[in-house]
Amino acid sequence: MLDCKWVYIYKFDKHGRFLKTKARLVVRGDQQAKSLTESTYAATLAGRSFRTLIAIAARFDLELIQYDAVNAFVNATLEEDVFMKMPPGHRRTGTILKLNKALYGLRKSPLLWQKELTGTIRKLGFEPVPHEPCCFMKNGIIMFFYVDNIIFAYKKHQQETVFGLVSQLQTKYNLTGGGNLQWFLGIEILRNREEKRIWLSQSSYIDKIASITETTPPSSTPMSKEELLPNEDITNQERITKYQRKIGSLLYAAVITRPDIAFAVSRLSRFIINPGTKHHKGADRVLHYLKNTHSLALEYGGDNHFRVASDASFADNSIDRKSSQAYAMKLFGGVIGWRASKQETVTTSTTEAELLALSQAAKEALFVSRLIKKLKVKLDNNHIKIECDNKQTIRLVTEEIAVLQTKLRHVDIHNHWLRQEVQNRMISVEYTESARMMADGLTKALQNNDFSRFVEQMNLRDIHHLLAKKREMDLQELEMEKLRPEEHGLDDLVL
Repeated sequence: MLDCKWVYIYKFDKHGRFLKTKARLVVRGDQQAKSLTESTYAATLAGRSFRTLIAIAARFDLELIQYDAVNAFVNATLEEDVFMKMPPGHRRTGTILKLNKALYGLRKSPLLWQKELTGTIRKLGFEPVPHEPCCFMKNGIIMFFYVDNIIFAYKKHQQETVFGLVSQLQTKYNLTGGGNLQWFLGIEILRNREEKRIWLSQSSYIDKIASITETTPPSSTPMSKEELLPNEDITNQERITKYQRKIGSLLYAAVITRPDIAFAVSRLSRFIINPGTKHHKGADRVLHYLKNTHSLALEYGGDNHFRVASDASFADNSIDRKSSQAYAMKLFGGVIGWRASKQETVTTSTTEAELLALSQAAKEALFVSRLIKKLKVKLDNNHIKIECDNKQTIRLVTEEIAVLQTKLRHVDIHNHWLRQEVQNRMISVEYTESARMMADGLTKALQNNDFSRFVEQMNLRDIHHLLAKKREMDLQELEMEKLRPEEHGLDDLVL
């Protein structure tokens, strides 16, 4: 028998104005016995997939409307018997409750809601998009969701069809919203329909996390060239918790809309167990950089290409001599995927490090290219082009074995997966000098002009003027709402 508790939430509108309080009954799912055979995993929309959909919406000028499912989990029926104590404030001696619906807090509630929603979507005629369980299509209409946030992307002439599908959904679920997509998981979406441009901004999120910094070191870059080493002293729990809060806050920005801090956050994340003073200062430097550049946003819309870049920095980790690696992917001019990480194995040369990085980039690129094709989008190129700044690595995967003369005899290039994909013409590898390589800033701490060039290559644009205009429009809308008769109890007022 499980315990339960009330969770109280304050709800605000997009202007930051208080709307209402909300009391949610949450079951103590942590008291449930863990099963070794029963799955509780519920898929969520990947950030890479969301950015891919935004890039497609920008390129083809798709409409984007958003709905929220109210109290989503309670729409799902429980598959087994679950008993719960009476809620606090309503308890009666000797009385317990048998749950029929999946309340918040139960281990399987997210999975049961996902099954419930996807089942309903399928009955409406939507087909799942392979490789992305939270995305469905029907006659060119794209529907994707993140738990209870539901988005429709479609051509303008399909509006009546979409509204009909929404009406069918509303017969089963309580949906609110229906306006243009403006916010999604703390990401602000701004559009210019004439220029077919969309920007993803976390300006408001950055303003919130900026307050957790302890120092404010002035800097125009997120990280210095000095390598961070492990702390030799023992840090107290308070300092550890504070550092983990900083890194956790930075990670969300680094993986969603700010690839310019990805390398710095990747390095700082290695010290969350025992951070020292230098690590705190490093985190504060990134926070301060974000605060000064909070109006930078990812821009989508432009060319018709799918570009991929791969890079590595050989043995740049002095502790274990492992190399850093990274990749970046652009679709229709906007960055949809990136990653900065440390390689799992030690390499013996720059060429070998680049080869491992190139393999990772190719795997991710093939996955994304399949997703793009399943979304019925045709690209100009029939194969994937990957940029690399190491000519010897390119030779290893493109030239005939017979003409290769290499000291990398321990690398199994004869049966290497990467050579196979190149020979099958699924991918091609092209040389690009480091200065023009968009993944270069994901493997090292660039400074000054080099870093500014990297920010531009990531298609991060300063949209402070758009944000200011949006805030002004929101204020005007707020003022208009204050003047509405029903807001002042003047229902019978005749103008």
